[in-house]
Order: sequence, then structure tokens, then C-alpha cells
Amino acid sequence: MPQYPDIFYHSPFETVAQHADTLQVVDTVPMADTLVADSVVPSFITEGFHGTLTPMLRMTYEILQGWNLALLGLMLLLIVLNKQLYPRQFRQVLSVPGGVAHTNQLLREWNPMGSFLCVSFSLGYVLLMALFVQKSCVVLSHDVLAYNGWRMYWTLAAGVTAWVVFRYLMLHFVNWLFDTRDTIDRQMTVQFSISIFTLIAMIPIVLLLLYNPTKYFVWIGVAVLGLAAVLRLVLGVIETRVSTKITSFYIFLYLCTLEIAPVATLVTAGWRYFSQGSVF
Repeated sequence: MPQYPDIFYHSPFETVAQHADTLQVVDTVPMADTLVADSVVPSFITEGFHGTLTPMLRMTYEILQGWNLALLGLMLLLIVLNKQLYPRQFRQVLSVPGGVAHTNQLLREWNPMGSFLCVSFSLGYVLLMALFVQKSCVVLSHDVLAYNGWRMYWTLAAGVTAWVVFRYLMLHFVNWLFDTRDTIDRQMTVQFSISIFTLIAMIPIVLLLLYNPTKYFVWIGVAVLGLAAVLRLVLGVIETRVSTKITSFYIFLYLCTLEIAPVATLVTAGWRYFSQGSVF
């Protein structure tokens, strides 16, 4: 039997020729040997395939970008900075949901409207809500290219800003209409306080959404926003009832129109858009 000192294994694609040390590949052997080789390793690549290979874009659901983490870091820095620069005012704002007495004490000492706390946290609230809405759109639509861009983020930030300004103008209009001058300060203080709580609660939710882009974290964030709207409604009724002679029923209808109805409309419109492809 011939010896092959330079070969580590016997390949099925090789056969021994008539001469001692000569090797021939399958393509050069006679037809009978070729049929034997094909029975050992069948041609599974060329058989059973008809058509043209078309390259497809790789789909990814990675929604995290570097500036997203930088924005969340800015939110944390904003909280720490306000807590260190204005510790008493910061505690007073957070104590507003505790009752009317806390609101009275805060308004006797200072007015949060126009302060650094109000301006900085309002800006942070707009930026964070725009980020949450953007990532929610990406997760619900599975379309990274359409919703995860920088331009889309600033468009959503402009929309959130317009929403906040609209609610602020509506508060001023209603207080002008019913001639309740002191009520606007109470209502804005309540809304400002709830916005800070919402900002603090939404930071970890947005962080989890960035690393785990699933719809469960989207609905958790929506639930937090819904709870904040209900809390603003309840506190707004209490604070307004203290400072005005308007009946509680009319106050409830007004604040329900301002808080619950718009939020429910936006959530319903978003759900229909991502589930049915149309708002209507």
C-alpha cells in the first residue's frame, strides 16, 4: 500500500492514481470516481436553489446613543446643583404635595416662578420628556432610522415645549377669566413641584429603556406620567378650593380638562398610530 508522508488525513476529494506517489483531485478523475465523491459530500449549495441573492439591510434595535447618556448625566447634575445651591428652597418645593400649609409657607418666603430652580428644572423636564417620547416611538414602531435621529429629538423637544407653554397660558387665561389672582401662584407651584418629582422618577425609567428597549418600560413611563397628571389634578383642586370661592365641581371640570383629557388624547392617538398606522 503506498505511503503519503506529507498528508495528515485522507481527503474524500482525492484519489490515488495508477502510479504510486501521484494524487489527482476529484475534478480530474474519471466520471465513475466523481460519482463516488459526490455520494460522500453531496452538493448542497448548488442544488435546490433557484433565484437571485439580494442583500438585505441588517435590522438593529439598538437605540442607545452617546448623547443620550450625556443628557441623563446633565439631569443628575441639575438635581445635585440645585440641591447644593438652594437646599431650603429645594426641600420646600418637594414638600408641596404634603399639604396646603407647606404651600403657604413657600409662597410667604419666595415665589418659585422665574427662579433658577423653576427655569432649570423646567428646561430639564422638557429635554427628558422629549427623550422619553423619542425612544418610545422607536420601540413601538421598531423604526430606528425614522425616529432615533438628532433632528427628530429637537422636533419632539419643540412639541413638549409648546405643550408646557400652552398649559401655562391656559392657567393664566382661566385665572384672568375668573379674577383669581392668587390662585395662579398656587397652581404653578403645584405643577412645578410635580414636574420635579416626575423628572426624578423618569430618569431611571429612561435609563432602563435605553439599555432594554422593550415596550414594558414604555408603559411604565406612561403610567408614571398618568399618575403625575392625576396627582396634579387632586392637588390643583385642593389648592384652588382654598384660595377661591368657586365650587369644587367646576374646579374639577376645569382641571380635568387641563390635565386628564389632553394626556388621555395623546396616549390614545399614539396607541392608534403605532398599532393601526393612523390616528383616526
